Amino acid sequence: MLIQPVTFGRTNQFSANFQRLKAAPSYTPLLNNSADTFTLNNKDNLNFTGVSSFISNKNDLKKLAKNGHLSCIWCGGSMFMQHELDAFQHFATRLSSNNDLFIRVMLHFSDYLPKERIALVKQIAHYNKAYPDKDLKTIFNIMTPVAENRLVKKQLFIFHNLKKLRPELPVELQKDFDILLEHSKYRILEKPYISEYSAKEFCYQLNNLSKSLPPSRKNEILNTANILTHPIFKEAGQELPEKWLKRVYKQAKINPGAKGNYISPQDYNAKEKLKLLLLNKIMFLASESKNQPVIDLCKLAKDKVLGKPVTVKFSNKAFAYKLDEIICNIHDKNLIKKFNNIIKKLPNSLDNKDAFIVKYKKEPIETIITKLLDDSLVTIEHISPIFRNTNDKKLKLKNKGLSKEDQVKRGTDSIGNWALAHRWCNAIHGSQNIKHENFPFSKEAGIKYFKTIIQDANNGLLSGESVIKMAQNYFEQTGIRIKLTGLKYTPE
Repeated sequence: MLIQPVTFGRTNQFSANFQRLKAAPSYTPLLNNSADTFTLNNKDNLNFTGVSSFISNKNDLKKLAKNGHLSCIWCGGSMFMQHELDAFQHFATRLSSNNDLFIRVMLHFSDYLPKERIALVKQIAHYNKAYPDKDLKTIFNIMTPVAENRLVKKQLFIFHNLKKLRPELPVELQKDFDILLEHSKYRILEKPYISEYSAKEFCYQLNNLSKSLPPSRKNEILNTANILTHPIFKEAGQELPEKWLKRVYKQAKINPGAKGNYISPQDYNAKEKLKLLLLNKIMFLASESKNQPVIDLCKLAKDKVLGKPVTVKFSNKAFAYKLDEIICNIHDKNLIKKFNNIIKKLPNSLDNKDAFIVKYKKEPIETIITKLLDDSLVTIEHISPIFRNTNDKKLKLKNKGLSKEDQVKRGTDSIGNWALAHRWCNAIHGSQNIKHENFPFSKEAGIKYFKTIIQDANNGLLSGESVIKMAQNYFEQTGIRIKLTGLKYTPE
């Protein structure tokens, strides 16, 4: 399918082209006819006129993705600019009310979307033919039970393979492993159970949910939540030092003299009461900002602390994190590798259409449309990960027992280590080892990417020295050597 350059300029032009798509009898001929391309501003081409120096910041580098000029370094697909996604969001309501229009528009941008997203749109098209009188949300609901059934079967099959590795674990870790698998099955099947409370998991989820809050309120919430991760909660006994409690009251801005706030240091349930007090404080702060997801998360955490049965959504990241806590100190690195190779096969909303349907089944159709496109946003990828949340001690532990070639090193936050990638490809890369047989992307995409970058450098947009550093980092990270034939060397 030929995809013409796409730009999102003025809103009135978007509307005019949108109406033309709406009137088109079918989407397939539309996309193969250059006269009917979904272009909003033909003059909005890549233009760096007036540039007196090389690109040196992330925003200017992102502009190279405009109109598909520079494709994703990992998969080779085109990437949306933020203003293009904003324009889509503006018209999401109109797309949600017209099934045929939704299908035509989504397939028009197939070069921008992951293969599984395109497969999902085509599946919706088949259901639309079977249920021509149903709206998009109803069709999505009809698809959900089948998707849930397929997803559960795949997840349980992967758990079955993980369980085969149990005999290889040290005996003292097998019980924790069994509990993790048992609780995870409850989560997958959406059955209530008495769940373990984890302050780290709570803070991880809270950090994601509080991103939309004003900075001052977000900092106040996270500052209060960080108290919950203090090592004192894992120490034996329930009593808490009085001086430490006073510092907690001060840090969380809680008045110990107010009704229900005072906790006696000698109270046998002091730790449990403090957890509940801090969770109530976070709920209060979230309610002032009308952030219902944070309030719901706190309610769930309180039920866990109190030992009440809860229904918890299964999360690949949470499962991988908890499994890593169990196996991280195992000396057998090959066994850890076996576990990690199986975990990678857990379906997620990026690479599995059933997982996408299940994840967003309760969301409004406008939100679902936005989510279909969000992961195609252009992002700055650090070719060699910079490990923001990993200190040197943890990084050293990560490299322990690995060969020099397989060891990871901290990359720099500079243009020589920057590349452009889809948000979803960026997430897949993360900080994992993608060398040699572990490379999950397209080698041809990288070659194509650097071919364009060389042309940009020769045209004066980038220094030749920066491109050489990019290629060196790419080789160190992937084991794939890039030929920089034709590159004119220029210092930064």
